[in-house]
Amino acid sequence: MKTATVGEVQKNFGKILKEINAGEEITITKRGKPIAKLTALGPKSEIDWPDFYSEAIELKGKPISEIVIEDREDRF
Repeated sequence: MKTATVGEVQKNFGKILKEINAGEEITITKRGKPIAKLTALGPKSEIDWPDFYSEAIELKGKPISEIVIEDREDRF
């Protein structure tokens, strides 16, 4: 694991991004104390997305678009 100061990160951000993409972890220090760690997120294929469709609930009543149209008709 490499370390870099806040100033080094600001000056060499492109180089640091390349190192992170290559698998390197970088600890950022400020006045000699670690304050953050930069790591790659990893491949997107590993993201386990929830099934939002199966969790959806069925709404009853008028669609909101009809309610808005009716409300606008009352004002004119």
